[in-house]
Amino acid sequence: MITVKSSIETVKTSELALPAESSERGSDVVLRDGTRIHVRPIHPVDIELERRFIESLSPTSRRFRFLDTLSSPSAALLEQMTVINPATDAAFVALLDTGEQTQEIGVARFSAQADGHDCEFAVTVTDKWQHKGLGTLLMQYLIEVAHARGIKTMHSSDSADNDLMRKFADHLHFEQQRDPDDATLVRYTVRLDPTETGSP
Repeated sequence: MITVKSSIETVKTSELALPAESSERGSDVVLRDGTRIHVRPIHPVDIELERRFIESLSPTSRRFRFLDTLSSPSAALLEQMTVINPATDAAFVALLDTGEQTQEIGVARFSAQADGHDCEFAVTVTDKWQHKGLGTLLMQYLIEVAHARGIKTMHSSDSADNDLMRKFADHLHFEQQRDPDDATLVRYTVRLDPTETGSP
């Protein structure tokens, strides 16, 4: 089990069967409100699932995720979101079985830099399912896989007015600093190797 800055809200790996990418079937997880969901690696066949997920986000959530306004994702974006390079990337989807269809309610991903020491991450939860611990859960999946691959730092650049991300980062004790190249962005950093200091 990996703990970020000794304070992340962690869940035992035996309970989550991490990392889920080792199994195409993934694992069932119970959220703190008692809802049972399924978390698994994303697949190329998930294009329609991912399209519905992105379109279900509020305009504000879409802007925060993509740092742009969009009403519907392009075919190129959907391919980018669902076709993962296993050598550098990882992505997990949180799925809810409504009885009528499977609904994607969250997704987390990272893409490693060329040196393999740092990766950029993103965690998105649909508006209705925020504040239920799902973002923390998905982040834990990413951390476990990144650590297993020898990645030392994880980072995310987000809009400075993204209060939800700021609270998420505060909760998990991420490092925070204004982007020196863009005052409208904040860079959040997770250090998996305590010997790593400074900018990755």
